[in-house]
Amino acid sequence: MKKQLLFLTLSSLAAFPLSAEDEGDPATYCKQAAELYEEDDIAGAVEEAKWCLESLEQIQQARKTDKFKKEIAGWKRGEVKQQKTMGFSIIETKYTKDGKTIEVSYNSGSMAAMFSQMGVAGGGKKIRLGRYSGMVMEQGTRNEILIGLKMTPGMLTLSSNNASLKELKAFAKKFPVKEIDQ
Repeated sequence: MKKQLLFLTLSSLAAFPLSAEDEGDPATYCKQAAELYEEDDIAGAVEEAKWCLESLEQIQQARKTDKFKKEIAGWKRGEVKQQKTMGFSIIETKYTKDGKTIEVSYNSGSMAAMFSQMGVAGGGKKIRLGRYSGMVMEQGTRNEILIGLKMTPGMLTLSSNNASLKELKAFAKKFPVKEIDQ
């Protein structure tokens, strides 16, 4: 019995070899998930489907990173950092101009969407940015604009400790929200 189980396990692994070229390729994982499902290997199909989804999300996040323009209205972008934890995808960067800094954070995932709705409902002044709505929050010297996204579950946060609210609003109006919300 143990030999048969080992043979079946090794056979199933050999049926779907991953080469260096297709490692991380969502099409490979998605096809493998479908094939395993057809073979009634639901547990295997679920595992491959998770890899498929993970690969697609990595591609989506990388493409969003490219949409953070290097310069917006004279503000120059710094290093773009990405991370993914517990169902959240986070992209962060800073824009600087005349010794001032605006921090930009994109948070995606179902929890980010929930926090976005809570933030919009939680006080502050409403702002319109093209077809998007945001909330302006003033907390001492910290100015913040929260923007709920429409197409993807998530939120953009623009904040600064040293840029005026007027500067932050002008930056927000030029920020490529629509391009990131795809």
